[in-house]
Amino acid sequence: MNESELFQQGITALQAGRGGEARAVFQQAIDADIATARCWLGMALAALVEADVPAAEIAVDNVLKTEPHNMRALIIKGDIMLGQDDFQGASAYYNLVLRLAATLPEVPKQLAADLGRVQDRLKQLGEIFQQHLTDRLAAAGYRREQASPRFNQSLDLLLGREERQDPGHTYPQSPHVFYMADMGYYTYFPKEQLPWMRDLEGHTDLIADELNSLLTNQADRFSPYVHSGLDRPQGSETSLLDSDDWTSAFLWKDSHLQQDVMASCPETKRLMDELPLTRIGGLAPSVLFSKLDAGARIEPHAGMLNCRFICHLPLTVPPGCGLRVGEDTRETRRGEGWAFDDSVNHEAWNNGGSARTILLFDVWRPELDAEERHLITTLLEAVSGFGKVA
Repeated sequence: MNESELFQQGITALQAGRGGEARAVFQQAIDADIATARCWLGMALAALVEADVPAAEIAVDNVLKTEPHNMRALIIKGDIMLGQDDFQGASAYYNLVLRLAATLPEVPKQLAADLGRVQDRLKQLGEIFQQHLTDRLAAAGYRREQASPRFNQSLDLLLGREERQDPGHTYPQSPHVFYMADMGYYTYFPKEQLPWMRDLEGHTDLIADELNSLLTNQADRFSPYVHSGLDRPQGSETSLLDSDDWTSAFLWKDSHLQQDVMASCPETKRLMDELPLTRIGGLAPSVLFSKLDAGARIEPHAGMLNCRFICHLPLTVPPGCGLRVGEDTRETRRGEGWAFDDSVNHEAWNNGGSARTILLFDVWRPELDAEERHLITTLLEAVSGFGKVA
């Protein structure tokens, strides 16, 4: 039988409540390597009928590999993650479903009931999330009347108590994890207000020597910077997804030390230890050598936070490399560092004939005082750890 015949036979068995028979039919298509996304979706539904959640998740992941915006599959994935108490993951999938539904001229009848259920579950998750943040902040000493007005406003924005006003910029701050209110608008931050930057630039040769040693002896530590894992829904496509054109070797990755790389770069580590790195458990800092191959381009995007700056120290730079942040474009030059707000839309390119490599790291914005950093850290660690499977 061909794929269409197997699909119809499997659906007929599924509609009759014969989950085992349906699985066997869909498995025929899979074994014959003719299974399409609809067969994998049928397999997921049949596995759920038989309460085989692991098999259902494998099947639905196969749907999302080829159809990342399949709404039925996204709902199933969200339901599975909710059943695993991964509230953050479930919310991500459910929210993507609602965003996709909002683009439809008319919601299919077979999806309408599921969308209502998704909205109800998101409301419940929002209430759980709000209580989680409130408890964590209180335990860290947060008192609203004592906190800075801009932190209180940021918390209200995060919890949906207040709407953010349009700042009027062509490229506004658009962080996709946390927006800190009342942060001055910069593309590139004035270097004279970062006294440590000049000293770091003076160590360019030393850091480049450690980079070259790493490239010679541990080239396998450089891996694609953008990953296509299925633990969160893919909201957009990029030509650099899992690409060897943009690779990195981390000293710290999302706050976690990478001991093998760190051991090869002791002077770089020492220099980083002296800086006001953004230390937020599970999120920051990330310190890495970022390598962009000749002819490659990092497409326009925005980062997670606007309470930090991303810093670059260029180490190997052929002619034709640059960075655009908002409406401000600059040429990349070896040994000339900069700090920029990555919550503003930005892109980078290498039009040269060899790889461009930089040291990349993130630091706190200097306008924030110690108490604000403490509260932001507490808040973001609570957000990062909310409802994750251990």
